[in-house]
Amino acid sequence: MRFLPFLLLPILLSSCISTKKVDELTATHANQISLLEQKMMARQDSIVKLNSSLDRALGGNELLLTAQSNLEDKLVVQKDQIDALSGNLNSTSSRMSDELSAVRKQLGAAELKYDTLLQDQQGIVYTFQQGVTRAEAVIMKSLEANIPDNSYQVSVSAGEVSLSVQEDLLFKNRTSEKLNDAAAIVLRAILDALQSDPLLKLTVVGHTDNQPNPRRNTNNWEYAALRAAFLAEELAQTYYLSPNRVMAASHGEFRPVTSNATPEGQQTNRRVDFVLRNNVGNLLRNLEKLGKE
Repeated sequence: MRFLPFLLLPILLSSCISTKKVDELTATHANQISLLEQKMMARQDSIVKLNSSLDRALGGNELLLTAQSNLEDKLVVQKDQIDALSGNLNSTSSRMSDELSAVRKQLGAAELKYDTLLQDQQGIVYTFQQGVTRAEAVIMKSLEANIPDNSYQVSVSAGEVSLSVQEDLLFKNRTSEKLNDAAAIVLRAILDALQSDPLLKLTVVGHTDNQPNPRRNTNNWEYAALRAAFLAEELAQTYYLSPNRVMAASHGEFRPVTSNATPEGQQTNRRVDFVLRNNVGNLLRNLEKLGKE
């Protein structure tokens, strides 16, 4: 733009415009030219700044594209991992389902075995107790209508039946070796009960009250033992009960069933117990054998 004054100069010289006017015009144009140059420089600076911003924006865009590409790569890797995990999960689920099915079958078999074992145990215990139940029935049938009800008592517990008989029904008064006639009915009932189950064994237990007994130099324990031993021997010799199935015992005055403070209580305590027990050893052996099957 600096060559413009030189172009205008010949024109001005050839015109009738005065020199002063030309100087004014020249100054005015110079000022305008300077302003235009400043604006042009400002625009160039703005363009440079815009280019710089564009370059930064392009660089940022490239970073974003790179980050996006990296994220896409990671997503692909994670998707592959998820697919692999999903496959493993399906495989594990299938395997666990098979194992659960097998465990359920084993549990069903174990429950069936347990139910069978429980039934077998109940059968063994029932058979064990049945011998006692039969013995009780035989004793009751033999004594009913033949012996006064208030002179004896029958009780049953697990594996055991006990017949408690008053002394005056068995022995003559103040004796330990002379039996009354009713004693034969009692001993026959005991023998029949023992024969109803060959596993039953008998214990004859003598009892007294707390008063002195009629036998000299004998305490109540010994006196009750003599009576029990005599009855056991009577069963073995007269009724042919195998001796290995009967034994005699005594509690003397030390196991009363009621108070000895009255004559009636003393009479009740003078008694003999016939205790028939099933063979617990056989029961235990059968249960142990069942547990090993």
